Amino acid sequence: MIGHKYIIKTSYILLIISGLLLLASFVGETEREKKPVKQAVVMYGDETLFNSIENLSDESIQAFHDSLRALPEPPIGVLEQIKLFLEIKTMSKLEMALLLDSLFDAGDEHYALINQVNLFITSQDFESEEEFDYLNSSHDFPAHSIYGNWNTTKPHPYSIEIWESDSSQRLMLSNKDIGGYVSPVNKIVVTSTFGYRWERFHRGVDLDLQVWDTVKSVFSGKVRFAAYFGGYGRTVVVRHHNGLETLYAHLHRFKVSVGDEVEAGQLIGLGGSSGNSTGSHLHFECRFKGVAINPTQIIDFKEEKLVNDKVTLIKNKWGYTAIPDGVEYYTVKRGDYLMKIADMYGTSCKQLCDDNQIKRNTPLRVGQKIRIL
Repeated sequence: MIGHKYIIKTSYILLIISGLLLLASFVGETEREKKPVKQAVVMYGDETLFNSIENLSDESIQAFHDSLRALPEPPIGVLEQIKLFLEIKTMSKLEMALLLDSLFDAGDEHYALINQVNLFITSQDFESEEEFDYLNSSHDFPAHSIYGNWNTTKPHPYSIEIWESDSSQRLMLSNKDIGGYVSPVNKIVVTSTFGYRWERFHRGVDLDLQVWDTVKSVFSGKVRFAAYFGGYGRTVVVRHHNGLETLYAHLHRFKVSVGDEVEAGQLIGLGGSSGNSTGSHLHFECRFKGVAINPTQIIDFKEEKLVNDKVTLIKNKWGYTAIPDGVEYYTVKRGDYLMKIADMYGTSCKQLCDDNQIKRNTPLRVGQKIRIL
């Protein structure tokens, strides 16, 4: 942001350079050093409030602030954002989330500050005990603290109010206490992906199977719904301990009932073509608070494993984007093309296409996010 949004007279450039040098002197390490990724960072544009993504001390930030304030024509907007950034270390996670929401509402002139706040949040300890407190609930129904109800008559009974005030949510998908992940069918072949299809939005993925093939719960949990429902046909919904719900539709036979406790890999039904289906397949959905999440954002169907055991759900205009820990996103710039990006990360065009559900000839847009696994 600094140096991009403000035009400063030539006579003051040396003052800015000296301020940047002062800031850099507190950093110590160079940005070229590869740092282990703790969690994916969603970036909005390329700018940050500071020229370093390292953790900076309050003293170094304050010194930089003072050097800018000493300019004959100080950038008032930048100074105000630096002061606001200094306050976030005293905020709770909820307060930070509310701050980010207000910054988004204020417009893209705050994207540099938003990016800096995101970098700060992801630098914190995400293994704190309270982060996954909902896993320790002793209630009869999984994730009751998240939902507050247990509806057994509809697959998706939730109103928009349950999620519209969210900013982000951390989910533990797998650990020694809640168990691991198991593929829903024995041999994974994705026949239809998540997203728009024939002018309709497809809120899950279709997996190939034959009638009578076994269908298994991908995680442990409790069956919330098991009945015939409209175009879904025979459908099972399992609520898991982290609040995620998975849906299995077009079944031929049920092998569980509402209220049954299930383990990951347990048989819940037999494959079929019930409901609005043109042939035998499993329609599989992942939802949180009733909002459909792209299953391929958290599950690597090709390798039949999770992308990561932990994931962050970032609220967007339409629902949530799932960002597994350890995943990088590249922002497309003018002049970029798929092979160029693949070479930058030592991967292949095919891998990028598979990871992002795009084709080799799909046009790239400036600002588009490309997932790097």
